[in-house]
Amino acid sequence: MKAVFILRHGGPGAVEFGELPDPAPGPGEVLLRVKAASMNRLDLYTRAGLRGAKASDGAFPHVLGGDCAGVVERLGEGAEGLAEGDRVVVNPLLSLKPAPQMLGTSRQGSHAELATVPAANAVRLPENVSFEQAAALPTVFLPAWSALIEHAQLRRDETALVISASSGVGTAAIQVAKGVAGARCIAATSSGPKARAARELGVDYAINYEAEDLAARVREITYGQGVDVVLDPTGARLFDAAFASMRPGGRYGVCGVTSGYKAGLHLGQLFSKRLRLFGVYMGSTSLLEEIVRAVSRGLIRPVVHKTLPLSEARAAHEEMERSEHFGKFVLTVEG
Repeated sequence: MKAVFILRHGGPGAVEFGELPDPAPGPGEVLLRVKAASMNRLDLYTRAGLRGAKASDGAFPHVLGGDCAGVVERLGEGAEGLAEGDRVVVNPLLSLKPAPQMLGTSRQGSHAELATVPAANAVRLPENVSFEQAAALPTVFLPAWSALIEHAQLRRDETALVISASSGVGTAAIQVAKGVAGARCIAATSSGPKARAARELGVDYAINYEAEDLAARVREITYGQGVDVVLDPTGARLFDAAFASMRPGGRYGVCGVTSGYKAGLHLGQLFSKRLRLFGVYMGSTSLLEEIVRAVSRGLIRPVVHKTLPLSEARAAHEEMERSEHFGKFVLTVEG
């Protein structure tokens, strides 16, 4: 099979494209004929061996990639609930114990013509959801939906602040806040063009935090009240400003640390304003089923920055590292 893989950890130059042996499904697994796959920051970290994301199967070549959609080609022994020919999308979260295990990091991934995945992690796709759409869903919509809907229980009469609006999680969170919860949404991003793109996506207000004081602008927009919910996929850099932007009873969800692991916590605000701080890591396969239904109904849609053939994965790694994109990179697979 053709695949995107690394022979060592390193920069984008470590990304290879070539022939590897076809995998075979193990017990409870299916062999997937991949039609589309998407990229996430985790793929960059796995390639580089950073942030606890070294390839952990202990062997190179290591195939990158978690998010994918395709057609079930063969069932392994004991695989249930699927049939050959089913169109599916995959939840790349394999386990949370003892630490999160992800397809493409903890085991061989999906940036290939063929991939083996647990049958329990595959969700059937309706005909009106394309492989490209489906592949752009899991790693961004699962944490966004889990944080905003399941944990924060964002309501129609509330306001959400989404940090890093141009990221995959950010574009997903905007749509979940607006299209699913029906709430008001403020987006924070790093440039004027990204702020304009966020407004086109449906946010009520977009703040360029490189040009404006985030906390002050949020106070102005909310007439001094603050926001009810914060969704933060970036971590340290904007934590202080975003945490100070919450109104009493607010909920702050963290689902990533791309800007750093460590931030200060104002304990006085935490208890006096009765705030709740929580973390989410992806979400369940049953939640992915709910997300697919929402896409099928037109309530949400993945935002795709660029679609490239699998053979151009290295170029996607290079561009993604520059952080100038808005939305997801999707890799298509021929055949």
